[in-house]
Amino acid sequence: MTAILAYHKVDDRFEFGLTNVKPKTFVRQIQRCIAEGYRIVSGIEPGGSGKSVCLTFDDGYDCFHRNVVPALEAAGGKAVVFVIADYIGKTNNWDVRLSYKPFKHMSVEQIREVAEMGYEVGSHSCTHKDLTRLTDGVLKEELIRSKKLLEDITGIEVEALSFPFGRYNMSTAEAAFEAGYRRLFGMGSSANEGVIPRIPVYRIDTPGSVLRKVELDKREILKSDFIHSFANISALLSVRESRVNRHRTPGEG
Repeated sequence: MTAILAYHKVDDRFEFGLTNVKPKTFVRQIQRCIAEGYRIVSGIEPGGSGKSVCLTFDDGYDCFHRNVVPALEAAGGKAVVFVIADYIGKTNNWDVRLSYKPFKHMSVEQIREVAEMGYEVGSHSCTHKDLTRLTDGVLKEELIRSKKLLEDITGIEVEALSFPFGRYNMSTAEAAFEAGYRRLFGMGSSANEGVIPRIPVYRIDTPGSVLRKVELDKREILKSDFIHSFANISALLSVRESRVNRHRTPGEG
């Protein structure tokens, strides 16, 4: 079984949250997996032989282009990056501020470049709202418009969707499949409604703990699931943040 890891930021900047992994740590993590015989792949390979780990990156920060792509190119691997369509080339004022300065998302040119290099570009919705809290019409807009915007940029069909905050239900999953997505990704080890589970990686993870996650060690997975459970708080705080930013143009710091 191919383990699927979920990263967010890979950057040297400090923030108080746990989702920012230092670039040197990330390199050591993938090197440790490779040393143990794992191949770094960008998708699930049904029936494939050998050991492999699939890397996914939520939010589409420009540090994916700056730090992740060079590391994976050197390691001979690829990844999936999930982009928030309305924040392309802008800063993450949709998020709860955990650093003194906002993080920037990839530009149109950077997204097009990584797609041309063979990295899969998936959708992370238009605005990173909790999709389970939206009306049917707004949900449909988030799913369809983000897919089209990214396909217009890359010229490639967008098949994958990562649910913001890893939150979904039967209605959101059905709406996503109806919108044309073929693979839906959650967050955490348990999943239903046809959603693919992923194991999150945090700032506290070492190369050894990441290897144990790849090996589907139960204790490591339980620890990751416990940390991810606080994403529900982040989802609620993001509602307040979006209200504060309601009259801003996306990308204002």
